Amino acid sequence: MARKNPAPDVITMDELLTAGDVAEALGLSVGTLANWRSLELGPKYIKVGGRVRYRVSSVNTWVAEQEHKIA
Repeated sequence: MARKNPAPDVITMDELLTAGDVAEALGLSVGTLANWRSLELGPKYIKVGGRVRYRVSSVNTWVAEQEHKIA
């Protein structure tokens, strides 16, 4: 019988931010983020226990994708 791999002792994950945290960092309202979620325009998000959370890496990636080159 094959052995199962043991569960890792430490699980690392990105810090999760609330919509309020992200809105404050980006200078937006929480309502704007909610609107963007419904239109799939803003940073990727997850729901944890029915509450919206944003991974720091997802917000950073989204911000970087908003950069425009000056011609």
